[in-house]
Amino acid sequence: MTQIVVTLEKGADSSLLQRMIENMKGVLKATVRAKESKKENETISEETQEWIDRMRNLSNSINLSMIDMDDERTRYIMLK
Repeated sequence: MTQIVVTLEKGADSSLLQRMIENMKGVLKATVRAKESKKENETISEETQEWIDRMRNLSNSINLSMIDMDDERTRYIMLK
């Protein structure tokens, strides 16, 4: 048996996605787990977690009004 793990962004409709996955051909069962286990969180070092937090803060500080969103290439990159 093969399992696929999917991580959803905050605010995603997990019950809808669970039903959609359950209705796919070949799927036996789909379960929703609300929290990550401690073992998964412990694998990231404190230094790495600090770097990740700094990068997230940096990305949240970008002023989108300064970016030319009329350019097709810029729009593509910003939507990734």
